This record gives sequence, structure tokens and C-alpha cells, in this order.
Amino acid sequence: MTPRFEDIFGKSILAGIFSLLAAVQISAIAGMLHASDAIERFGTTIVAKAFTLIFLLMTVVLTVKRLPPKDSAAGIEPRVTAITGTFILMLLAFVPPGATSAFVRLLSAALIVTGTFLSIFCLYWLGRSFSVMATARRLVIQGPYAYVRHPLYVAEAVTTAGVVLLNWSISAAVIGVVWCVFQYRRSVNEEAVLCSAFPEYDEYARTVPRFIPAPTIAGKKRARRSAAATS
Repeated sequence: MTPRFEDIFGKSILAGIFSLLAAVQISAIAGMLHASDAIERFGTTIVAKAFTLIFLLMTVVLTVKRLPPKDSAAGIEPRVTAITGTFILMLLAFVPPGATSAFVRLLSAALIVTGTFLSIFCLYWLGRSFSVMATARRLVIQGPYAYVRHPLYVAEAVTTAGVVLLNWSISAAVIGVVWCVFQYRRSVNEEAVLCSAFPEYDEYARTVPRFIPAPTIAGKKRARRSAAATS
């Protein structure tokens, strides 16, 4: 399978899956809005699902319009890791949830809305460079990518925390931890490809943290130069 054929084939499959998930969200929102007391009963849930719908529609559009690959990870492991990391949370639909309080449900909804909003923001900056697989298309280091190398995964982690809380059980917690492991591995695979495709990525990786926002080396250097200039 040539890289170009794999990219087109993967694009078609992923766009179809994300479109199906978007249709499920639309159906769920419509069902909730049909209730006479929809806002009172499902207000926060509707908002969370609406943000999720926007995110899914963006993934469909960006998957279809994404740039051609400059380089992709070799072997089966990066592909299995990417697919598992993307869809493993769907297993929560088959896990019996534990009892949660009204406060926990409200907190989970807040985390889901916040994380999904941040994911939408990251997708906006990632644009046509968006990929599920470990693929280099265009180097993005602006916007949230100026503060951490994988802001989309950080945003998705916030959403995942909310989803796990909403479906709280030991099994749900285990699925959440496994998701984190696969996402970390995805970041390693992606960085290997980006380093290969873009020589400047190595310097970027040295100055910008992987997940946790912190003052970068470059920022510290600018601060020192500014202090020296005013002294």
C-alpha cells in the first residue's frame, strides 16, 4: 500500500466514522430537545453534546481537506496506537456506570464542555495539518502550540476526565488510564515523524514543553535579554 493510497483510504474511513458519530450526537440532542422540560433536565448535557458535535464536524471537514503527508510513521504499532487512542473511550458505553451525585455530574459536564471547547480551539490552529495517524503534514508552532507541543491531547485529557467521572466505576477509571498511556505513546510516535520531516522541530521541542505549560527556554532567554537591556 503506497503512502498516498493509505492516506486517501484512511481519510475516507475516518471521515465516515466521524460523520456517523456526529449523526449520533445530532440524534441525541434532538431527542433531548423534544422533551418539554429539556433545558431544566438536560441543559448542561445538551451544551456538552453541542460542543462535541462541533468538534466532530470540524474533524470531518479537516480530515477531508487535510494536506498531503510529508512523512508518516512506519510499522503497525503507530497505527494501532493511534486508532486505539482515538476510539478506546467508546468502550465506556459498555461499562455499567456507578452512582454519582448531582455535583459530580455537574463537574463532569463542566470538564467535558471546557475540554471540548479547548479541543475546538486547538483544531482551529492545527487546521489542515490534522491527522489521527502519526503523520507530518505542516509544522504548527503558533497559538496553543507555542505553549505545549500537544495541546490537543491536553484538552482531550480534560474532556476524558469529565467522561470518566460521568461514567464513574473502576472499569471506567482503568479505561481512562489506558487512554492516557496510548495518548502519550502517540505523542512519541508523532514527534519522531515531525523531527524527521522538519529539522527545526528539534529546536522547538527543546524550548516548548510536551504537555504541561511552563516558561519556555526561549521565553527565559527573552526575559534575560530584556532585563539586561533595562539594567
